[in-house]
Amino acid sequence: MKNDLDFDLSDIQTMNETQTGLLAALADMVDEVLDPIDGKEWLNKGEQAMLVASTLRNQQAIKALLRCLKSTTKDQADKLEAAYQKYVEGAE
Repeated sequence: MKNDLDFDLSDIQTMNETQTGLLAALADMVDEVLDPIDGKEWLNKGEQAMLVASTLRNQQAIKALLRCLKSTTKDQADKLEAAYQKYVEGAE
């Protein structure tokens, strides 16, 4: 039973690492979008257009990362609940 618990918990931990990677990619993308306006009061028209184009280009990638985070979070919660049912409530 301990080996089963170790396996189930390591599977959940692997999902933590996946989420960490997804969050890092999302942070990098947000930084890429916000970096051009960091510390500037107002952008000229050309800079505004470039910022909008960059944001639109990254929009689908950001949405995809958020969907992946939502999915892995749900999967992780389901696995954690299953482990709880199996090892805590099942032991009572």
